[in-house]
Amino acid sequence: MLNLSNEDRKQLREAIESAYPSPADLRLFVDEELGQNLSLISTAEAHRTVIFELIRWSIAKGYIDELILALAEDTQNPHIQRFCGRILQQRLSLNTSEGSASELPSDLDPAAWDLEVGYEELQAFLPKQFSFEADVGILRRGLELANSVCKITFTDRSPQESATGVLIAPELVLTNYHVLSLKEGADLNAIAQSARFEFGYVSPNFGEVTRTQTLKAADSDPVPAFSPINELDYALIRLSPVANFSVEPVPFNHSLMLMPRSPLNLLQHPEGEAMKVSLSNNGVVKTNGARGLVLYVNPTKCGSSGSPCFDSDWNLVALHHKEMATSFGSVREGILFSAIYPRISAVLSGEEGK
Repeated sequence: MLNLSNEDRKQLREAIESAYPSPADLRLFVDEELGQNLSLISTAEAHRTVIFELIRWSIAKGYIDELILALAEDTQNPHIQRFCGRILQQRLSLNTSEGSASELPSDLDPAAWDLEVGYEELQAFLPKQFSFEADVGILRRGLELANSVCKITFTDRSPQESATGVLIAPELVLTNYHVLSLKEGADLNAIAQSARFEFGYVSPNFGEVTRTQTLKAADSDPVPAFSPINELDYALIRLSPVANFSVEPVPFNHSLMLMPRSPLNLLQHPEGEAMKVSLSNNGVVKTNGARGLVLYVNPTKCGSSGSPCFDSDWNLVALHHKEMATSFGSVREGILFSAIYPRISAVLSGEEGK
């Protein structure tokens, strides 16, 4: 829910009074746009007091988001438009993690996206009131996939320079190309030799000790497939076999078409921390099928590069790639698995080189 300062509330009251100087017009707006009876919200006689109590009621009942967006859509009054534009730009930060940095140092290509997102689209991403919509069985299935996600570190780098990867086939981990190197044409096989893949790094139960398994890349040709940063930014890394490693790969759907406002869930190691899950029931903003890209609002941080993105049924559908700023907040960009799969299918089936 948007948080308004005392000054914000005063300016909102003045803007509403300017846009709806007639009590009858305000009652009609509240009835048609909010589905509420204004006379039940306020019994005051003074119009200014009625507006004040409407704002206070909207905040107390969790309707302030809907009120501001409804105002922006209902009237072109300059006071309303100026106030709503400022509040949405300042307050609606879709990246809820303060101080987070982009996973890549370069900006995203704005030509790849139409980022003129209007109020109607913004409304879809405002926090919803609590509801009993999360199915425990589906959540449990997602959490079971946590075993297949790993934290990636390097023996020749700072521990803070970590990333995330996901097991998509026996002994095959998918992550970003830029996790290994920011330079095109780098010797990824040599770089992968210094990588360590730590599975099971989650917060332990009370009184227990975290139990993880750390694997290395295969000794020979550990990177059988990859795509540079400016293309699909992925690297498929083969792990060195370990006798007691029995983690199941994640399921994937390489033909799924993600739709705007559809659910998206991420499993990640932000800033090298124990695994975190980022859930959204409407996280997808847009897709660019021609370039194999998807935008979403789930929060990430450095260290989230290479995190798997799942649909509502917990099928792998994208690989987290980076973050970008827009006029209304920040969004994340991922690589659609449907774009990656045709390039790695031979490796997954064991047919590469045949």
